[in-house]
Formats: sequence, C-alpha cells, structure tokens
Amino acid sequence: MAVLSQNAKLTIIEAIKAQGYDDFAAVVGDLAQLQDFLDEAVWLPTTHGSFNKAFQAKSLGKGGFSKANSAVPVIASSGDDVVEPVKLYEGDSVIDERVLKGTIDPYKVRDSQDAMNLEGCTQDWLYNLITASGGPDGFKGFMARRPALDKKTCFGFGGTASGSLSSGYMIEFGPSGFYLGYNPVEGVVPGFSNEDRGRHSVPAPDGNGNMWAWIRHYEIWGALIERNKRALIRLANINPAGGTGDFSSAPFLAAKRWQPSGGRRSVAFFSRNVAARIDEFCYSKSNAAYGLRDIQGYGPVSMVGGVPIRVIDAIPETETTVS
Repeated sequence: MAVLSQNAKLTIIEAIKAQGYDDFAAVVGDLAQLQDFLDEAVWLPTTHGSFNKAFQAKSLGKGGFSKANSAVPVIASSGDDVVEPVKLYEGDSVIDERVLKGTIDPYKVRDSQDAMNLEGCTQDWLYNLITASGGPDGFKGFMARRPALDKKTCFGFGGTASGSLSSGYMIEFGPSGFYLGYNPVEGVVPGFSNEDRGRHSVPAPDGNGNMWAWIRHYEIWGALIERNKRALIRLANINPAGGTGDFSSAPFLAAKRWQPSGGRRSVAFFSRNVAARIDEFCYSKSNAAYGLRDIQGYGPVSMVGGVPIRVIDAIPETETTVS
C-alpha cells in the first residue's frame, strides 16, 4: 500500500515547492491510487440518522402436510435487529497565512495541499475499512467481520506463509446486500467532502498565543451495513508471491455461489500484487474461468467466473494465517 505521509504543518520550503501545482495527478504523482472501491460502492441513507437499524431473518418458518379435521400448522419465523452506527472520519488542514504570504501564488499552494490531503484521507479511510477492529469511535472493518474460515462467508486459498499473506473481498452491493450508509440530514453528503472554512485565529503550535491560519475541513460519514451476511465474503490465505496459497479459481468460484445472487452482481477486490497474479491467469486463457472484458471507462478488466476484479491498495499483504 502506498502511504501518504505529511507533517502536521506546512513549512515554507514545502509551500515554495508547491507553487508549480497544475493538477491533482501532477502533484500526487505515484502516490495517487485508483480508488476502485469508491467507484463500485453503493451509498444509501440510514434508517435512523446516526445509525441504521434493520431486521434480519434468523430462521424461516415452515408449514406441514395436513388432513381434513386436523389442525393447520402454524408458520413462524424469527429474526434479530441489526444496528450499525454511522462513524465520522474527519480532519482539518491548517496552514499558517504567513507561509502562504511567502509564495508567489498562495492559491496554488493551498490547492496542492487540498489534493494531497484528500488523497491521504481516502487511503487511510480505506485502510480502516479493511483493518479496523471496531470500537466506540471507529467501525468494524472487513477483517474483523470475517475472522475465521467457514466456507460460507470466509474461504481459504491454502497459503501457509503466515505474516506474508493477503485477502480479497467479494461483495454484492445493493440495498439487500452490502452498502455504505450515511446520515440523510442537511449538510451531510455521501462519500468524502471537503469545505474551505476560511481564515481563523487558532492556537499556535508553539503554545505561545494564537496565529492566523487558513483551514480546510475534510470528513466522511459512513456505516458498513450488511443486509445479507453472504454479500460480504472474505477470500483469505492468498500468497501474493505465488506458490503455496497462490490464487486459484476453485475457492473463488465456490465463494461466488454463496453470494446472494450467485455472483451475478458481485465485484471482487484484491491488493495490487494479487490482482496482477489474476491478470496473468486471465491473459494466459488456460482456464475457462478466467477472462477479460472491456468496460467503458476502464478498458480491459480481468474477470473470474464473470466477476470483475478490482484493486484496493489498502488491503495488507502481511496477514497471518486465517483458520
């Protein structure tokens, strides 16, 4: 995963270097990542504002054979309420106005910071989406939701190099599958947002009084909502380097059949190295499960069993064995 590292404050040297800002791609350069997950993810409003509450079936009722003058079987199903809180991810970019005054074009300097900070926030949020363990201030990520093999929501690929393994995630997005929830109140928008909050007097970093600074605020409100447990499947114990635990179509196709639609509306996400291994198999065409499809706006996309393969750079390749 490419990690964007920044100082807590913008220095005059960095500001001067940023004066040549022309566009997002030029500034972020090789740190910029294609955020495939955000291209595919479905965002829907929550049921109760700051949290989403949904009824999920636990057992299904059934009838029975009967005869005349006998009791009619009573059908009863049961379920649980599943509550997912909306979590806020946010941060402020604070730039001392004296730093900007030391540049020829302060607007370009601020725009360059905006590009880098937005990319950094996106990468870190996606990393938490995958790895967060849950808690009062953050959500429970994919790894924590699928911690063990069960051949229903978590399938293994046989990798044994504990500490050097990776996972993929097959997801069926939609209101009856898996989606991201946001609080549908005024001022809250789905996905990332940033707001220029102008010039403010703020405490100086040295603790000796205040300074004037320009502030840009970043935030994302999101809840991970599983309307169907099988809409989020972990593909674990994959060896990104190949060999034992190399990607195989067999467990992938087995997982696909457990998705609510049998894979017809599924998308699979992997780290860049694992996705590259899949690309090799797709281009070799030695297995009918592998193929390529031209998708408008993306070009050739690798497919396994008809499921498109996308990349999330935040998926780690240092996982221990899942058992």
